[in-house]
Amino acid sequence: MQFPRLLILLALAAAPSTHAITLATARWQVDIDPSTLAVSATTPDGTATVISSATTRETVSDLTQTPASAQWQHGDSLIHARLEGDAFELRFERRTAGVVRWPLLPAQGAALLLPLHEGYYIPADDAAWRDELIHAHGEVNTTEDLTLPVIGLSWPDRVLSVLFATPFNNTVRFAADGQGTAMTVEHAFNALNQTDAYTVVAHLDGPDWLAPAKRYRQWLQAQGGFVSLKDKLDRLPDGGNLIGASHVYLWGDRLLVEQDVRDWAQLKRLLPRAWIRTDQDAREAVDSTHLGPYVQQVLVAAINAALIDRFPGDTAEAMQQRRDALVATVGTALQPEALRGDSASPRIIHALQAAGLPRLWLGLPDWTAAWASPGAAEAAVHAGYLVAPYDSYDTALPDGNDNPSWLSAQLGQDAFERCGIMKPDGQRIKGFQGSGVYTNAACIRPLMERRVRALRAQTPYNSWFLDVAATGMLFDDSDPAKPTSQAQDAANRNAALAWLADNQKLVTGSEVGSAVVNRHVAFAHGAQTAGFGWRDPQMRRERASPYYLGAWSPEHQPAFFFKQSQLKPRYQQLYFNPSRRLPLLQAAFHDSVISTHHWTLDSLKFRESRSTTELLQQLYNVPPLLNLSVATATPRIAYLRQLDAFFRPLHEALFDQALVDFRWRDANGQVQQTTFADGSVIVANFSDQPQQVDAHALPPRSATARLADGRTFTFTSPTSP
Repeated sequence: MQFPRLLILLALAAAPSTHAITLATARWQVDIDPSTLAVSATTPDGTATVISSATTRETVSDLTQTPASAQWQHGDSLIHARLEGDAFELRFERRTAGVVRWPLLPAQGAALLLPLHEGYYIPADDAAWRDELIHAHGEVNTTEDLTLPVIGLSWPDRVLSVLFATPFNNTVRFAADGQGTAMTVEHAFNALNQTDAYTVVAHLDGPDWLAPAKRYRQWLQAQGGFVSLKDKLDRLPDGGNLIGASHVYLWGDRLLVEQDVRDWAQLKRLLPRAWIRTDQDAREAVDSTHLGPYVQQVLVAAINAALIDRFPGDTAEAMQQRRDALVATVGTALQPEALRGDSASPRIIHALQAAGLPRLWLGLPDWTAAWASPGAAEAAVHAGYLVAPYDSYDTALPDGNDNPSWLSAQLGQDAFERCGIMKPDGQRIKGFQGSGVYTNAACIRPLMERRVRALRAQTPYNSWFLDVAATGMLFDDSDPAKPTSQAQDAANRNAALAWLADNQKLVTGSEVGSAVVNRHVAFAHGAQTAGFGWRDPQMRRERASPYYLGAWSPEHQPAFFFKQSQLKPRYQQLYFNPSRRLPLLQAAFHDSVISTHHWTLDSLKFRESRSTTELLQQLYNVPPLLNLSVATATPRIAYLRQLDAFFRPLHEALFDQALVDFRWRDANGQVQQTTFADGSVIVANFSDQPQQVDAHALPPRSATARLADGRTFTFTSPTSP
């Protein structure tokens, strides 16, 4: 069939003085205006698709062409175009700093397929999402903000996938385009990366919403960059313990909690008055005839504060001194040692075992929690669990800073002065929330290795959580002493994660698990439910608001993590509407990286979205994640058991299977289906009404799995908590 020349000429009409370039294969034809870089693709049935609108016209010289490729000078850039099979590639080379604006994607198609977080399906006429992209996001990069360096545009009969084979130094800007959203991509060549080409690859596929993710997966496999989860875990002594594991953060490193006290009256008698001499509330609590919760909290807080005051420091030795003093002073009023401790304690480990949870990943928000309850990590490992401390090296604070409780950032004055990322103007980039400096991963690496070895010598961790490293937040470091491009920064972060896994034999995880930095992580926290409403004062600052996320206190149970906040209808419609969610990250990496929620937004954070969150994680076969404290342990463990009973056997069967298909089973996306490489199928009903799919009844708010081996599992969203 002949390609319709009229459509091609209309798409390229802006270049009367320059001959259009036509590349063709049996699959499609691509027409390029070499002066404006407008690119249009046409398939044999006559369907035309714009790959890029025209950018700024430049002088064209040295144009050469073959039937499937072309090369020409476009201003300061040397451009190579190639059409091979079903892939169209455009590559820019230059030897000077500057910005390339390409592609320019006009509003077109029925929907945008965007790997923001896990992934979103955004219809072209969704005005709320258009506003959110333009005003809340504005611009995103293709390593951190997008978990995969791809953008998809969907029509009823096809999907255009735009893959950034050079994912670094790219910015995608959103703008209104009629009733839709246009995107402009800019790649910055600078002194650190200008010898590296900028390459973009476009594909046209049938109407498969997962096509962008599948294309990236295929590209990564062809580059030798895809590592299966099975291969990652088979190398590790405790790797198999991650399969089917739910994820739990155990909060608190207090030496004494209310539940530890056996006899409150005796505790009052034994408590030295010198310990509470300056604490008016504690003195009143001791003299009070009441023993209610408030009095108990005041006494426990006063005793913990007194112990810290007498034996200061965040070391294992200081913790042991406090423990010894506690037992010697009020020990006879306390429970036996096996029944004491904060949430990272042997008794909570035993409670998790007793609940029938045979596989868990347990995270300690700080390594001091393991020192507060010696034996907890050993008990967890003995139970078959993975236990990991929170660790991070991305921000370095100076000596004498006013935030000593931020332990991971206490990296010393030398690291603060020497390892900070430098901007081209010589200024250091400020660290997290404006404190300290962000650090160069290679520069800070020796400190990481020393600290990891030291902590492991004191506690038998079999897993490690390295925050930030796999978010895709990358820097160009212009420091003459350590010049580092974003691409090298990614390589350095991958190398640090590889050291944890390969050298230390730890089941290694990090935050988000973005594509360019997840090669050596087995799990990642953050992509499934990630932050939003960053500029919303009612969520972030106004404490009286029902939408306020909560304070970062008390340390043993921060409200930010445990308070069940109200969810604004706008955010529920944007981020927790199942018909807007799309498993793009899972389609690329389900059998490579176990991805789950961010610890700031666990399954229970919002009541309004709880059942949707539960069903999405079951549909995608990703683990639940919960925060746990001593006070919340009983109801939260019971809740987790219900989620785990469905997830665990499915993940044991599917952890090494790619997610190969996703589709709606109704007209409005309230019933959805995922299919895995072995033919296993999971169907979720997000609606409040029973549904019928393939002669199978689906109760409201439920999921059903039919595994390839014939087993069937059903999950119904719990009514509480």
